[in-house]
Amino acid sequence: MNVVAVIGTGRESGKTTTVEALVRELSARKYKVGAIKQIHEEDFSIDTPHKDTWRIAEAGAKIVVAAAPREIAAIKRLKNEERFVEAMRLLENEALDLIIVEGNPPADVPKIFAAQNPERARKILPKVKGVLCIASLSPEKFSRFDLPVFHPIRDVKKIVNIIENQIESKF
Repeated sequence: MNVVAVIGTGRESGKTTTVEALVRELSARKYKVGAIKQIHEEDFSIDTPHKDTWRIAEAGAKIVVAAAPREIAAIKRLKNEERFVEAMRLLENEALDLIIVEGNPPADVPKIFAAQNPERARKILPKVKGVLCIASLSPEKFSRFDLPVFHPIRDVKKIVNIIENQIESKF
């Protein structure tokens, strides 16, 4: 399965803006796209204590699917399982062309680095493998980088072209 991660330097780096623009452009190009949003807040839960889905999970259900008229949400409590692996399993049967991951997955996948400023990028980029390009809401601040730097909204077509080249090179 084709996977591209959008990683960055914390909050306000432009990761979500980049993911949103990529999903929109890839969908416009008729790709079937899935997404994984990694959340780093330890106490975050999509479930609400004492509500029905929570009670069913507390009773011992391995997975609970909340099925509303316009959406479903799968709730699976993790113990020692790797969240990225489990999220990928949920997407396996969706016949997707591409999965965009927001956040750094524990897998060797191509990456787009979202950065607010060049100083943070210079500190982190040498430690990261597989970066295709940089996405920044202020690309004019970036100079003398070995990677192309794009605005995630204005230049999204260029970023998607890079992703398409990456996917095609795998075959």
